[in-house]
Amino acid sequence: MHSDRWANLLAASAVFLLSVSFLPAQTLATGDARKFIPEPQYPAVCTVLKAQFSSSQRSAPPSADDTSRLQAALANCAGTGKMVLLTPSAAGDAFYSGTLKVKGEALVVGAGATLFGNNNYSGELLSISGNNPAVMGPGTIDGRGDLIHGTPRLINSKGAIGLTVYYVTLMHAAKMHLYVEGGSDFTAWRVTVATPANTKNTDGIDIDSVTNATVFNCSLEDGDDGVAIKTNSGPASNITIRNNMFYGTHGISIGSQTMYGVSNVLWENNQLYGTDKFGNVSTDSNGINIKSDIECGGMVRQVTYRQTHLVGVKHLLIFNTYYGSCSGHTGIPTYQDIVVDGVFATDSQAGAYSLFQGYNDANPLNIYLANVFLDVNKLKTSQYSIIGIDNSSITPSGTGVTTFPFKLYGKLPQ
Repeated sequence: MHSDRWANLLAASAVFLLSVSFLPAQTLATGDARKFIPEPQYPAVCTVLKAQFSSSQRSAPPSADDTSRLQAALANCAGTGKMVLLTPSAAGDAFYSGTLKVKGEALVVGAGATLFGNNNYSGELLSISGNNPAVMGPGTIDGRGDLIHGTPRLINSKGAIGLTVYYVTLMHAAKMHLYVEGGSDFTAWRVTVATPANTKNTDGIDIDSVTNATVFNCSLEDGDDGVAIKTNSGPASNITIRNNMFYGTHGISIGSQTMYGVSNVLWENNQLYGTDKFGNVSTDSNGINIKSDIECGGMVRQVTYRQTHLVGVKHLLIFNTYYGSCSGHTGIPTYQDIVVDGVFATDSQAGAYSLFQGYNDANPLNIYLANVFLDVNKLKTSQYSIIGIDNSSITPSGTGVTTFPFKLYGKLPQ
């Protein structure tokens, strides 16, 4: 009789172990492969230019502006790694310019100075390329997007290696403030984006098809995504977004273009507010947000969100494979190895909810929820998901949704 009992226990244990062995195992993201990145340093001076206009001319810039002399100085210093420094003078505090090309040198807007876009620039105000280019402050770059026609980007980097954007304020982009596509080893450190939440499509920082990127200690306030990771021309991988504040944005986002694949992304110690510093409510108040569609979808894997605080946000945890119309190459949006470890949501907006939406039964969402406390646990359209649960206030359910217990030794944000 005892032998039958032990046989039954062994059989039950074998079934349990076998079932556990088929559960997906999480792989935590490590982010930027450069690991330790020191605070950027200012390079040696190549040229100093003094302001000859005033910021009081912002609404009506001078027709004979600074474009030519700025571009001549940048061209003279191109490839040197040294800086073109813009400073105030007795004559004024402002520079007005059309599109400028920065290629392997640093453009530094000094304290008290502002670089304004003129009425005629198109495409972008700053076009960045080359090896180790930089855009630095502590001054301000103002695209005057609230006054000009069209939707040029403020800073547009294409294929740059080692781009650094440091301690500078970016304002009033007509579209994206800082767009980095291709290349590698991008660093944004102590960047301030200060554009109200009720403006048009004005992402803060877009990281597109980049390998090795870090966004650290930035304050981002804009009318669209705070940070967006996407893949318009190649895969995006090894990315760290750490210690940042977001105000009135559309969230910390991956997508919508994911067709070339996004992998190894670490979001850590970020705080998101549903309103900007002026009290404007975000026009699409998202917290954690992965979004794509069959029109531009692909694999998103090994993404970790650690220690995220959401205040006054409406769409708390959004994993959306039916985002809607987006441009790109057709591909199934598949999200695997997504770990949410430590989320605390307070003062959520009326009607707040989360969404866990895998594409179909053959391509489910694979996500782990650990140490998650949401003050609103309402669900919307959750389907086709395999979800690990450890100390979570929200337990998704719906068509094709299965949950299982697991253990991750993290904690709630403080």
